[in-house]
Amino acid sequence: MAMNGFTLGTFIPEMEQIISQLERGTLITRFHPRKRPERKTLMVRRETRQILWARTAARTFEGSIEMREVKEIRLGKFSKDFDKWSDESRKIENIRCFVIFYGSEFKLKVFSVAALSEKECELWIRGLENLIQDTVSSPFPLQVERWLRKEFYNMESVREVVTMKDIKSFLPRVNCKIATCKLREYFQEVDTKKRSEITFDEFVEFYQKLMFDESIFQEVRSSFCNAVADNSVSAKRLTQFLLTVQGERNVTEKRVARHMRDYLQDNLRNVPEPYFTDNEFMDFLFSKQNDIWDQRYDEVHQDMTRPLSHYWVSSSHNTYLTGDQFSSESSVEAYARCLRLGCRCIELDCWDGPEGLPIIYHGHTLTTRIKFSDVLNTIKEHAFIISPYPVILSIEDNCSLPQQRAMANLMQEVFGDLLLTQPVDKTETKLPSPHQLQNKIILKHRKLPEGKTEEDSVSVQSEDEMDLRNTVKNGVLYLQDTNEKKWNPHFFVLTRNKLYYTGCVSAQNDLDGEEEADSETESNSPPSVGRHREGIPSDELHYGEEWFHGKLPGGRDEAKELLRAYSHLGDGTFLVRESETFVGDYSLSFWRQDKVNHCRIKSKQEKGKTKYYLIDCVCFDNLYNLIAHYRAHPLRSQEFLIILREPVPQPKKHEGKEWYHPHFSRAHAEELLRKVPHDGAFIVRPSENEQNTYVISFRAEKNIKHCRIRLDGRLYTVGNMQFESLVELINYYERHPLYKKVKLTYPVNEGIVERNFQVSK
Repeated sequence: MAMNGFTLGTFIPEMEQIISQLERGTLITRFHPRKRPERKTLMVRRETRQILWARTAARTFEGSIEMREVKEIRLGKFSKDFDKWSDESRKIENIRCFVIFYGSEFKLKVFSVAALSEKECELWIRGLENLIQDTVSSPFPLQVERWLRKEFYNMESVREVVTMKDIKSFLPRVNCKIATCKLREYFQEVDTKKRSEITFDEFVEFYQKLMFDESIFQEVRSSFCNAVADNSVSAKRLTQFLLTVQGERNVTEKRVARHMRDYLQDNLRNVPEPYFTDNEFMDFLFSKQNDIWDQRYDEVHQDMTRPLSHYWVSSSHNTYLTGDQFSSESSVEAYARCLRLGCRCIELDCWDGPEGLPIIYHGHTLTTRIKFSDVLNTIKEHAFIISPYPVILSIEDNCSLPQQRAMANLMQEVFGDLLLTQPVDKTETKLPSPHQLQNKIILKHRKLPEGKTEEDSVSVQSEDEMDLRNTVKNGVLYLQDTNEKKWNPHFFVLTRNKLYYTGCVSAQNDLDGEEEADSETESNSPPSVGRHREGIPSDELHYGEEWFHGKLPGGRDEAKELLRAYSHLGDGTFLVRESETFVGDYSLSFWRQDKVNHCRIKSKQEKGKTKYYLIDCVCFDNLYNLIAHYRAHPLRSQEFLIILREPVPQPKKHEGKEWYHPHFSRAHAEELLRKVPHDGAFIVRPSENEQNTYVISFRAEKNIKHCRIRLDGRLYTVGNMQFESLVELINYYERHPLYKKVKLTYPVNEGIVERNFQVSK
């Protein structure tokens, strides 16, 4: 007992000491594919679960890796980065090097490191493996807190606070869309000190307000709780919910209480009768800890003693490829990735190679080549890490007999006893079971028929596969897109009787063309966040506000007309516009006692920053804060005081356009568009399902699509693109594709259909 206690007592502090050292950072050499090896300081940030690196003389980080995205840490020089800089690599012992494989795509990114000593390399691998295991197994609340802290650190100033301007820039990066007025409301609720800035704890509270949906909560809660006495969900109530609403079995209050404590991992809440707050309850519903998947089935639970032919086998085709089948890279890492994802059948496409040794690639194409022996070593290393059940090597053999003999020798040499070469049972009448074949490698290959010689061995090439042996010329050429009038790169292959070419080499992924039956889909807008207009900074808070009218074509006179038109809103009705006279300044126009008044909003530079003001002694960092101030405090002149109240709505320039139909339903739009047999025919209508939302109904690829347009403040938003009016939006998509290559080309209304498409279906 004393020995056991001693071991436990020293192990935990040792790991804590290792992680503390990694937090302080150590000097390493980073091997990079595109530039020479460099000295860096490598460190971990425990509270955000990130691996960070920086130049040795600087404390600003150059880059980071999310620990939750790390798939493997491999000791040794197992990356091309070391091969790229072989002179430097040869000077460093293999035992000092490690590679971090990370990412969320099939093809993982690599971070190649050489530590100063073998001891430091060991510390890094042990510490990272411990942190990564803890990261991926952490409960949902802890994962959210770490993510929020990371995002807060990315935004915060030296004073460890963030502003509304920071948050407004942050939300699009995480694909969150919210009306500016709602954003302002949430921000002001958590900004209790009214300083227009919030700390991390207030940022967490802001996030909870953003994510919490009161209507969903009340609907769920009413299904298992009649009375709402407090703002918490006890273990008893949660047990009732799991039994009656989710239909779970074998649930007891004692087990639920233990599950809640494990989920919260809060020492102050580690009590016999735990509870969830309303926010915690909603988070729990959507967390992995409440997944529909029964975690008992994470382990193999089926009968694995039946013949192998009784099972489906997780298989991979063209395992060696990291991209397309024509010109992409072949890599041994693709085998490691597939095996670690659970594949039990992988393909080896073998061809004669140099020095009498076979190679693997997609034959008669431009895919790169890898050594057969390297693939075998990778398979051996990764075959049984995830599963003990047999790995089947599907050999697509295009080799000559001498190289086939070399293949056989290599497989016996590398795999040894792992390779199945004899029947499991000599008297067997059926295939052995997966259980019997555990930790075995099986070859799937056709035997050479009896009596055949090397000269008789012929490789068969499928007619529907491109064979570059017969090409006259191949390579990248540029093809002009006749619609967009621009040149795009394609891969061309010229044979004696045909010219083939692939799709655009750098084309973006198209959206799924299938239409959802009950919802309106988003458009295929560009991936960049921000407005399509140049010169408009995306973080200017005032830009999306309803009261900001930009540069009015009619200037002061148009502002006067708008205020008169909306004078029924009362004194304090206002708008802000760009100044006609003073470039960079703005004008505030407002209604008071049946008269329009105008004030110049001036700007000046203070310590390199622009300040806005109406009077010299009261300055603001931005236009948004200035208007917010005078909507809460009176604007004083020598003659009167007034508070800015209702903004003048934006002019609806789309009303009266031939493509706009304010009373059309989805069904009516589809009925009309079916009569117009042209891609790009379109109608714009208000959404039936959401307020402040419009829909473009249009024809594309013989189908009818629906694209949602959200009105956020004064801006019309499609995906990440924003426009000041519907007219501007439609004009833009008449010149640029809205969906795949389809532009809006044919505005449709009943008169146009009646005149031109009466017979068309």
